[in-house]
Amino acid sequence: MTTTLILHTILALLLLILPFGALYLLDRPTIKPLAVALTKGFVQLLIFSLIAWGVYKVDNTWISIGWLLVMAVWAGFLVINKCKLTIQSYLFPTSAGLFVGVLLIGLWLLVAVLPIDHISARWFIPVMAVLLGHSAAMLVRGLGNFVTMLQRNRGQYDFMLGNGASQWQALVPFMRTSLLAILSPTIANLSALALASLPLLFCGMLLGGFAPINAFAIMVYAVLGCIASSVSALGITLVIIKYIHRLS
Repeated sequence: MTTTLILHTILALLLLILPFGALYLLDRPTIKPLAVALTKGFVQLLIFSLIAWGVYKVDNTWISIGWLLVMAVWAGFLVINKCKLTIQSYLFPTSAGLFVGVLLIGLWLLVAVLPIDHISARWFIPVMAVLLGHSAAMLVRGLGNFVTMLQRNRGQYDFMLGNGASQWQALVPFMRTSLLAILSPTIANLSALALASLPLLFCGMLLGGFAPINAFAIMVYAVLGCIASSVSALGITLVIIKYIHRLS
């Protein structure tokens, strides 16, 4: 089994000949950054896979929640790094928004929507991982748009405050653009999901023993959960940012 796995891994790595060969011919300086990024990605994937496997084997609710907390902090770090924001100011709001938003929507799916008898790591890990991955990707757009628009239009914000508007009222235009920044790509990408990602999920569930109608229903639940969790994570993040006076 190990020899077969090593052979298949080598055969898979041969696929890298195409991108590295193209870069060698067209843009050699980019080869090193690509190699470093791939190495980091593989190492991170290995570490997170081992952690998820351990959580799955233990199958304890509190450990599963702890796993989600660690993943939310890591995702929050990636979000603020993508948005080029300071860790001191935005890591806690971003991580807390992702953790609470994903946990609430995930528990709703696990308790009220999905046809399961009890919450186990077998269900908790994939559901939370799907929601967290989508929410983090959308939060990069939403939070980045919010901070950028607020910085560019600070005069509008101060003008509304000076004319008697509450802080929430002054923030509404910026929150609206932030919300549209995460919903517009989601709406635009739904057709792409139907052609690429969702068929893989559908086939995986069929291989796992699900009936076709149940697999289809779970895909619908996943899409709805991803949309709801991304909006929830963004809203909680902005509320925390506001209440810790990062906007004053």
